[in-house]
Amino acid sequence: MTKPIEIVLVDDEQLQLDYMQKLIKQAAESLGIEVSIHQYQSGEAFLFALEDHPTWNLAFLDIEMAELNGMKVARIVREKALNLELVFATAYAEYAIEGYEVQALDYLLKPISLAKITRVLTRYLEERPAEPAYIIVDIEGKPSRLNLDDLIYIEANVGETMVVLEDKTIPLKMSLTEFEKLLDERFVSTHRSYLVNLQYVSRLLKKDVALHNGEMIPLSRRRAKEVQAAFIAHYKGSVFYGD
Repeated sequence: MTKPIEIVLVDDEQLQLDYMQKLIKQAAESLGIEVSIHQYQSGEAFLFALEDHPTWNLAFLDIEMAELNGMKVARIVREKALNLELVFATAYAEYAIEGYEVQALDYLLKPISLAKITRVLTRYLEERPAEPAYIIVDIEGKPSRLNLDDLIYIEANVGETMVVLEDKTIPLKMSLTEFEKLLDERFVSTHRSYLVNLQYVSRLLKKDVALHNGEMIPLSRRRAKEVQAAFIAHYKGSVFYGD
């Protein structure tokens, strides 16, 4: 499941915050995306919260705020969170040049409309980099993050599940069925005891799946058609079959 876009609204007027939140939700619904929205009524409060949320995606900053205005906030943000996209909201067009100095994604002149918010979200979707998919699992009593791209295959063992990466194997105290629920469509069950990452498959054989590293993973007859269909869909017909 795609993660929601984390959006932050920074404005010292609560009515404007609520209005922006309403527009963003409407725009997100029209675009078929999920958003998570956070509100802050000062630049100081936003910067304090940013310390604990380095992965926020998009921030709408009002420029005309008391004490620490939006432009000053943006310059501090650029020192702390280079990947956070910034959008300025203001009634004054003369701030536009300054906005580009801090690599702002967009610049909105008030009054802000649904069309303008939709434009911003569309542009963000077009320009954002693809993010690797991660899962969180318990490793030796500590929550740990695993990049799905790094997982070659997963094998059920007695009382545990073995997660095989290029440089190590990680034992987990959970069943293969439980682990499978965390994975996405790139993983396929080739055997009741194995889940394989399609990215690491070189070819299909009658009774095995050959991986790029030379390993062979069992392929059960009962799952063969389903596995073949998954491989064909993943490689768009480029997988070939051997004896």
